[in-house]
Amino acid sequence: MYRLPLCLVAYVFVLAQFIAPAEADKLRVGYPTAAPVAPIFVAQEKGYYAAEGLDVELVPFDAAGPIPVAITSGSVDIALAGSTASFFSLASQGAVKIIAGAVHEVPGFHAEAIVATDKGYDAGVKSLTDLGGHSLATTTIGSSFYYALGLVAEKYKIDLKSLRIVQTQVNANTVSAVAGNQVDFAVGTFTGFTPLINEGKAKLLAYIGDEVPWQIAFILTSSKIADNQPETVEHWLAAYRHAAKDYHDAFTDAKGTREDQAGAPAILAIMEKYLKQSAAQLEANIGYVDPEGRLDVPDVHHQAEWFASQGLVKGKPDADKIIAARYIRPWTGMHGTDGSR
Repeated sequence: MYRLPLCLVAYVFVLAQFIAPAEADKLRVGYPTAAPVAPIFVAQEKGYYAAEGLDVELVPFDAAGPIPVAITSGSVDIALAGSTASFFSLASQGAVKIIAGAVHEVPGFHAEAIVATDKGYDAGVKSLTDLGGHSLATTTIGSSFYYALGLVAEKYKIDLKSLRIVQTQVNANTVSAVAGNQVDFAVGTFTGFTPLINEGKAKLLAYIGDEVPWQIAFILTSSKIADNQPETVEHWLAAYRHAAKDYHDAFTDAKGTREDQAGAPAILAIMEKYLKQSAAQLEANIGYVDPEGRLDVPDVHHQAEWFASQGLVKGKPDADKIIAARYIRPWTGMHGTDGSR
């Protein structure tokens, strides 16, 4: 009477030896250390990567410039990175692809900023119209900050050639240059400048998003991964979009306005852990992240053309070849308004 169940037990035991759980895909994911990249580590903390069958190692960078190089070399597999000339140079050679949008500069949200040093303010740098002829610190010529500066210069008719640019290489050095009054003003992450502003050692001139909205950062991967591992990419994007929605919903009201919601404390606690700043500091540094990871395709075209016009990228990059269209959800602006430049 008991032989059939015992046989079934033995069968299940033998079968289990051959049907082991699928091993999680291992990915190294890079990101610059700034507040709006939070969905990258929110997805880790909330288990969204694991739920998609991914084993993710997070790799922080002090600046966006080296990230596309790390993608190309295979040091990281997927990354959130700001728009840079180095990205467009590598992407135009077919090495790197955009698979989603990440951070957008929009009014009311604070990702990048321009600040005056005490020295610069005393020398007359009191508004964006005063920038011409002065010295500034930013990571590199060709960085996302340099592009933002170019947009501001275009808006206020400032000759970029009149500026003396000190290239600091990493955000931390830009902050040090401001603290030490080594320049008149600086362009960088508002996250880095906040302590200096709070201590009275720097003066906020403008948030970039209030002046010149644009697609500041993308999700990148290598062309090899984009072309040959679509399931892995889709699983990663599903986890990222889940976390991006959490971030968006924590800091954005129903009208698309910057306002803390019920989920804000939990997201801020995760950000504190990874960015080593207090919730009070980070709360003033919230950049806009689209909950679907949508990409402002027309703006990517504008960026490619602008970097080429500055002689920072050879030839004219074909933005359509840089974008991995199979993964893209196009940006049409916040709540359906036209978000393109």
